[in-house]
Amino acid sequence: MALYTYDEEADALYVLLAPEPEAAIERTIELGERLHVDVGADGVPVGVEILYPSLGDVDLEPLRNEYGLELKVPFRFAA
Repeated sequence: MALYTYDEEADALYVLLAPEPEAAIERTIELGERLHVDVGADGVPVGVEILYPSLGDVDLEPLRNEYGLELKVPFRFAA
Protein backbone atom coordinates (compact mmCIF):
# COMPACT_ATOMS: atom_id res chain seq x y z
CA MET A 1 0.00 0.00 0.00
CA ALA A 2 1.33 3.43 -0.95
CA LEU A 3 1.76 6.22 1.58
CA TYR A 4 0.69 9.69 0.40
CA THR A 5 2.07 12.90 1.92
CA TYR A 6 1.29 16.45 0.85
CA ASP A 7 3.35 19.56 1.54
CA GLU A 8 0.88 22.43 1.27
CA GLU A 9 3.56 25.15 1.33
CA ALA A 10 5.52 23.56 -1.54
CA ASP A 11 2.34 22.27 -3.22
CA ALA A 12 3.97 18.88 -3.66
CA LEU A 13 2.48 15.42 -3.32
CA TYR A 14 4.80 12.49 -2.57
CA VAL A 15 3.80 8.87 -2.94
CA LEU A 16 6.05 6.43 -1.11
CA LEU A 17 5.88 3.06 -2.89
CA ALA A 18 8.29 1.05 -0.73
CA PRO A 19 8.43 0.55 3.04
CA GLU A 20 10.58 3.25 4.72
CA PRO A 21 13.60 1.03 5.49
CA GLU A 22 13.72 -0.18 1.86
CA ALA A 23 13.19 3.25 0.28
CA ALA A 24 16.84 4.12 -0.36
CA ILE A 25 16.88 6.55 -3.28
CA GLU A 26 19.69 6.13 -5.78
CA ARG A 27 18.53 8.83 -8.20
CA THR A 28 15.55 10.89 -9.30
CA ILE A 29 14.24 10.69 -12.85
CA GLU A 30 12.17 13.50 -14.34
CA LEU A 31 9.29 12.11 -16.41
CA GLY A 32 7.72 15.52 -16.93
CA GLU A 33 7.88 19.06 -15.57
CA ARG A 34 5.67 18.09 -12.64
CA LEU A 35 6.36 14.35 -12.37
CA HIS A 36 9.51 12.85 -10.82
CA VAL A 37 10.29 9.26 -9.87
CA ASP A 38 12.77 8.23 -7.18
CA VAL A 39 14.40 4.88 -7.95
CA GLY A 40 16.61 2.59 -5.91
CA ALA A 41 19.94 1.10 -6.94
CA ASP A 42 18.05 -1.70 -8.71
CA GLY A 43 16.12 0.81 -10.85
CA VAL A 44 12.81 0.00 -9.13
CA PRO A 45 10.66 3.02 -8.20
CA VAL A 46 10.49 3.74 -4.47
CA GLY A 47 8.59 7.03 -4.67
CA VAL A 48 6.81 9.45 -6.97
CA GLU A 49 6.67 13.23 -6.59
CA ILE A 50 3.93 15.29 -8.20
CA LEU A 51 4.59 19.02 -8.19
CA TYR A 52 1.75 21.55 -8.05
CA PRO A 53 -1.12 19.08 -7.90
CA SER A 54 -3.42 22.00 -7.07
CA LEU A 55 -3.06 23.15 -10.70
CA GLY A 56 -5.02 20.13 -11.88
CA ASP A 57 -4.34 16.83 -13.53
CA VAL A 58 -0.80 15.63 -14.07
CA ASP A 59 -0.11 13.29 -16.98
CA LEU A 60 0.75 9.97 -15.30
CA GLU A 61 1.01 8.09 -18.61
CA PRO A 62 4.86 8.25 -18.60
CA LEU A 63 4.82 6.53 -15.22
CA ARG A 64 2.66 3.74 -16.63
CA ASN A 65 4.73 3.43 -19.81
CA GLU A 66 8.15 3.48 -18.16
CA TYR A 67 7.47 1.48 -14.98
CA GLY A 68 4.08 -0.18 -15.41
CA LEU A 69 2.72 1.75 -12.41
CA GLU A 70 -0.96 2.63 -12.17
CA LEU A 71 -0.92 5.47 -9.69
CA LYS A 72 -4.24 6.70 -8.31
CA VAL A 73 -4.26 9.99 -6.44
CA PRO A 74 -6.89 9.42 -3.75
CA PHE A 75 -8.17 12.98 -3.45
CA ARG A 76 -8.47 16.29 -5.28
CA PHE A 77 -6.63 19.44 -4.34
CA ALA A 78 -8.25 22.84 -4.02
CA ALA A 79 -6.69 25.59 -6.09
